[in-house]
Amino acid sequence: MASANSSVFLLITSIILISSTNAVNPPGNYTLPIASSTLCFAARFDLTFNIEYLKLDGKTNISRIPLNNETFQYYTGDCSKANSHQLTIGMLDNLTSITFYFDLNEKNQTSLKQVSVSLTIKNNDYFPNCSDNVGGSYVFLANESLFITDLSNSYRCYSKIKIDNFQSKSNVTIKSVDIENLRIQPFVDEKITFNDYAKEKVCTMDTFKSSTLIPIIVGACLAVLVVVVLAVYLVRRRRYRNGYQSV
Repeated sequence: MASANSSVFLLITSIILISSTNAVNPPGNYTLPIASSTLCFAARFDLTFNIEYLKLDGKTNISRIPLNNETFQYYTGDCSKANSHQLTIGMLDNLTSITFYFDLNEKNQTSLKQVSVSLTIKNNDYFPNCSDNVGGSYVFLANESLFITDLSNSYRCYSKIKIDNFQSKSNVTIKSVDIENLRIQPFVDEKITFNDYAKEKVCTMDTFKSSTLIPIIVGACLAVLVVVVLAVYLVRRRRYRNGYQSV
């Protein structure tokens, strides 16, 4: 009996260790070169794939795949070109990768110019009951002009940004790549030690949220104040009436 219990314990321990080994936490910041104090690139963000594919029954399904410790595998990148940087993130047991291409133009403005997704679809937890016709590897491209800011600045956007102009291929479509909680700075000056992101340019959606939030807060405070004043008035009026009746 003791031997059987020991075997069960060892089996459970092995499963836990294997699961812990396969789980890789995404970094707080994607920095290039990796583990260097002098950087050429820095970014942090949340990312989610929304992929539509054909199922065995002929219907379509949308698989939502977030970038987290269950899907993240690695990241790498390249800053060797003076006017072009790239960041690549590998996911899903190295079956999927996404590469962001950043550009520095003649006006010394940086921006995201293109997104490339390499995707392998097979019948697994992420693409359950996928049709035999859609199994295989695909490459999707989307040309963009996002995160535009001056070279000396970083770019910040906590709001959700949808990259959704990928082309469809053989009953497979990337409906969108959603990015949020973004802070990014390509083309960092490698001559100095990187301590923090430079002065930020804030996206329009974040600015709009901030500008609309203040009136809402002020309005809510005024509403509470009116309720309090009215309550005090009613209480004092009731006390006055009670005092008058007792006389």
